[in-house]
Amino acid sequence: MSEVIDIDGNALLEKYGTGQQTRKQRLRKNVQLLFLGLSAEETAPLITLLRTSRISPRGKQVNTEQEFLDALGERSWDLILCTIDRGDFTSKLAISHLKRLDKDIPVIQIIPSSDSQLLLQGLKSHIQAVVPLDEKELVLINVRRELDQLDYRRRLRKAEAALAEAEKRSQQLMDSSRNPIVCCDHQKIIYCNDSFLEQFGLDSKKKAIYKPLVDFFAFDDRPEFTEQLNSLEEGNSGDLILQLSAQRSDHSEFTANMELSRSDYNGSIVTRVLFHVDENSHHNLLSEDLDFVSGLFNKDYLHKQLEQVTQKALRGGNDRCLMYIELDQLDQIKSKFSHEGSDQLIRDISALLAKTVNKAHLLTHPAENAFAIVFNDPNIKTAESFAEKLCKKIAHVHSSIAGVDVQSTCSIGLVAITDSTPPPIELLNRAKAAICTLREENPQGNGVSIYIPEAALSEQEEDEFDQLRKAVDNNQFKLLFQPIVNLTADDQTHHHYEALLRLVNDEEVELSPNDFMSAISDAETAVKVDRWVIENCLKQLKKTLNQEHKNVIFINISAHALGDQHLLTWLSGVLRKNNIPAERLVFQISESDISIAPKQAQGFVEKLTRIHSRVCIKHFGSVPNSQNVLSTVHSDFIKLDGAFIPELGSDPEQDEEFFSMVQQLSSLDKISIAPLVENTKTMANLWKAGIDYVQGYYLQPPREKMDYDFFAE
Repeated sequence: MSEVIDIDGNALLEKYGTGQQTRKQRLRKNVQLLFLGLSAEETAPLITLLRTSRISPRGKQVNTEQEFLDALGERSWDLILCTIDRGDFTSKLAISHLKRLDKDIPVIQIIPSSDSQLLLQGLKSHIQAVVPLDEKELVLINVRRELDQLDYRRRLRKAEAALAEAEKRSQQLMDSSRNPIVCCDHQKIIYCNDSFLEQFGLDSKKKAIYKPLVDFFAFDDRPEFTEQLNSLEEGNSGDLILQLSAQRSDHSEFTANMELSRSDYNGSIVTRVLFHVDENSHHNLLSEDLDFVSGLFNKDYLHKQLEQVTQKALRGGNDRCLMYIELDQLDQIKSKFSHEGSDQLIRDISALLAKTVNKAHLLTHPAENAFAIVFNDPNIKTAESFAEKLCKKIAHVHSSIAGVDVQSTCSIGLVAITDSTPPPIELLNRAKAAICTLREENPQGNGVSIYIPEAALSEQEEDEFDQLRKAVDNNQFKLLFQPIVNLTADDQTHHHYEALLRLVNDEEVELSPNDFMSAISDAETAVKVDRWVIENCLKQLKKTLNQEHKNVIFINISAHALGDQHLLTWLSGVLRKNNIPAERLVFQISESDISIAPKQAQGFVEKLTRIHSRVCIKHFGSVPNSQNVLSTVHSDFIKLDGAFIPELGSDPEQDEEFFSMVQQLSSLDKISIAPLVENTKTMANLWKAGIDYVQGYYLQPPREKMDYDFFAE
């Protein structure tokens, strides 16, 4: 029986996976929250507020000391939101437990209204922030600040651990190096390896440690070495390469090729001298740094050079730019022509880059589909101009494979290397994030994008706020449709789509509701937007009424619409006038909106049921009182919170919890929907869980037409 299920599951994956995504959906940042002493009515608006700020909250509500301690042992929490003390378990006691257990979890106290006495008490209890519930913007600012600082502290701890490991590894490498290495402070040797002792004929480190390094050179070369060493230590020159005559303990001499650099050793900045005695071994070392396909420096060499570049930049006055180049069509070329085709294109593009990129810059090939350039110019605009030229040149590279010409465009991410630059790994991640931003706006890539830090983005958002409000007032909207596909494949007559609203700003950029709904501050404007969406969905439905299949549209409703007395009266009139069956509409209501206004939501849903429209609760599982929401309003469909989906398959305990939730919904005759499906692995996990419907870029990204191939038999 299990074999049959597996076969059917694979068939479905093949069947529905033919329209794989052109780009990934933009996911919010998952945040694990503990709600201490807050009621469901208080947590719901906080969850809604966070979700509109691209934060995906995953919360748990605790009220007693034991519940709190049990929760601390379950997982790593990001933030604790508490309120004024209402019972025996106080916020002060909670903080004492955090200190006792050495838990780094920031605490924000949400108070009913502004009160200086409560503020003073909270700060005395070592609460990070005390904020009135009605000051939503202030709540959001403090939440973001605490999350950013927590992230900084976590990264700092990781960096310190990585630094300790790197120092340990560096020490091991120096100790075992075949090349002589010494570290000196104020010209005196404080470290030397065994290779140095062997090369200079010394039988113990006592004969080298604390001796002037200059004593190990021929008398005639000592003045030059002293001059160069002083210049390096005073910061008047960069890394040095010298060739001088060195002198062994028996006074015999040899030609020493050396690299002198400033380096960290046991917490102090010292001068490190690396001797290249055997030239042949040096050339062998260089060959290990090359990529065999492109002939350029490889990933390891890039990381080593970025370590040095970032260290110099942190001292100030050594700004540079990192340019990360990803080929947009290499995967398709490789799938069609195998490695022979992709390797040929890489070789041709590598040859172009080698001719185009000046030797003053570092050109590397760190990944199969990517090149990286450390651009030795501090001006990011200069780098951008050069990157744009590279982008055009790469697009015109033609490679001949089996008599067929192939070519690929590229996407280039730029990031500045400054005195506040992060470690190399994060630097590369920022450059890749810039490419992701570029492909969000243009899935085909073929362009240049500069990484903008979060702080600068926040300032830009403030400047754009008025423009967004103007665009909302002018109805600069458009609708996109994304299919919601039945995994059981029982119903082929009804084709389900979600209507996704987009706002087109003055730069012709399409913005999702998460980007512009905060610009709508009044209920009248929000309901106006809801009516626009409904009206245009009905126009699309009317065009397809005579088709053999029946399109069903899921329409998102704002919280303001739940309290509107005239919306459903208007809707029923429009349905009658256009002779459109109401069951073709499914209205999606956020779980947190229902928690905030349960009576309004209940009344709204009852009226929808009377006109035979259906209801879907979306973001299910994001609030602590999800079970109460199910009993508050009747719903036909349940769309799970998107934060669950990317984590499937990564944690057995969370998977079991997810499977249990899906089974419970099935036992209640609820039709479950999983959004944000991005890949085959996720599809397989959802199939095992028993999900009814799936939606995401793996199937098809949002399009202007309802034209998904549902594979009707």
